[in-house]
Amino acid sequence: MRWNQKKRRQADRGFSLLELMVVLAIFTTIVAVVTDGIIQIQKKSASDVNKVGAAQESRQFMDQILRDLRQCGFPSLGMFDPATGATSSSSYVAQGLISFSSSALQFEGDIDGSGVSEVYLQVVVPASGNCPCTVQRGTVLKSVGGTPAYYTELDNVMSQNIFAAYKYDGSAYNSSTDSLSSIKNIGITLYVQNPQPDSTISSTTYPTTTMVSEARINN
Repeated sequence: MRWNQKKRRQADRGFSLLELMVVLAIFTTIVAVVTDGIIQIQKKSASDVNKVGAAQESRQFMDQILRDLRQCGFPSLGMFDPATGATSSSSYVAQGLISFSSSALQFEGDIDGSGVSEVYLQVVVPASGNCPCTVQRGTVLKSVGGTPAYYTELDNVMSQNIFAAYKYDGSAYNSSTDSLSSIKNIGITLYVQNPQPDSTISSTTYPTTTMVSEARINN
């Protein structure tokens, strides 16, 4: 009888303070591990979203440049009957490439079916002289003329030299010896820095999206 009472008292005693502290320590460790895992997953998800956003913005801009360039020089003077008296200066005739540099382009073409426009693309460098830079685009109808309003098309571009020109034989265009009319292809290379750092690596590491493409022009 006494033995049974003793066992009952031991069973009713519950957990000791030491046992509770051990359990609490284990529970705290588990919660910390799970919380850290959730935080890391959230950081990676946010980083991936930023990378995808930057890549999509760069792709949209690249697609627009290529569409514009493919309309460079269209409609050309050769498409009109000489009897119409059309000349290269006519508002409905596109001259093609007007100026070229590694950081700026100017050309004429019917880019959206509304008539011949003068299209301007330029890299704008900050006052510091260093990138990240901005790419701006402006258009004005040839029949209207004047200076176009410029709109920012792409931010965080990490190179001022995004354009390259190639001649009919595939060799690189040389502004010192070659005429603009010899240019047949325009190459575009974009290095676009993500505006947000990759927190899964460090707070100072900014991923970069690279895109390279080329468009044949009617020049």
